[in-house]
Amino acid sequence: MFGPSYKDDDMVEVCGRKFHGFARAEIHPVISSLICEHPRGKVLDFPAGAGALAWKLHNEGFEVVSADKVIGNFENPELQIIEADLNQIFPFDDNSFDHACFVEGPEHVENVYHCFREFSRVLKPGGRLFLSMPNYSNLQNRLRDLMYGASEPMVGFDALNHDYDDSNRYMIHINRLSYPMLRMALEFAGFQVIDIRKDKTKKKQRLLWPLAALIYGLTKARGERGRNKYWLHENNSPNVLMGGNTIILCAEKRAVHLKPPSITPASKKT
Repeated sequence: MFGPSYKDDDMVEVCGRKFHGFARAEIHPVISSLICEHPRGKVLDFPAGAGALAWKLHNEGFEVVSADKVIGNFENPELQIIEADLNQIFPFDDNSFDHACFVEGPEHVENVYHCFREFSRVLKPGGRLFLSMPNYSNLQNRLRDLMYGASEPMVGFDALNHDYDDSNRYMIHINRLSYPMLRMALEFAGFQVIDIRKDKTKKKQRLLWPLAALIYGLTKARGERGRNKYWLHENNSPNVLMGGNTIILCAEKRAVHLKPPSITPASKKT
């Protein structure tokens, strides 16, 4: 079972083995519990980090293939790890996997539309993508957006060159998607969101319940128009609006999906 992170050296215990932590301690238990509700099969874990989730799923009876840009962090010598870049074409054949885990990844990639298309390509029709990323749509972050214009601090030129080098710049949150934008990117790749969960309940957010109640009332008043046009029933659901630091969801690959739009060069004027 997953245990708490160790504050002294940022370790997490999984199925009798300790791993360096690359995600909040609450995330992997929710992800593993969610994926274990589905039939066993072949799973792509990308990015795999130290391999804590891969080890958990391996012990739950899944066939796990892990991938990461930095394979030296992987701590499972008996499991397969492949060097790969989320910003490039994945080194896997079409329809190779029953499930895929994209944990704490969307916020780090340069193009989530490309990334989701690649996950869709390597998943079988009906395959499921389990992902997590910071919850930029919870009420606390919405208020930060209102007050500051951004829910997280920015990384400028000086900070980029002083605090980061080529080996750790991929850790910066360069894509800060609200839930509707996240779902739209998934839809464009042929996915349908079928489950939304949270990592935990934020105690400080409980003080915002009066404002949340007002938003719930607005969502109800907007009815089907709000549901269809703005996805309010999901974006303002308790697991999103009053959710924790992380949003966790399961999306299923549709049997038939749209192809990415082709780009036709503009004709020259004569």
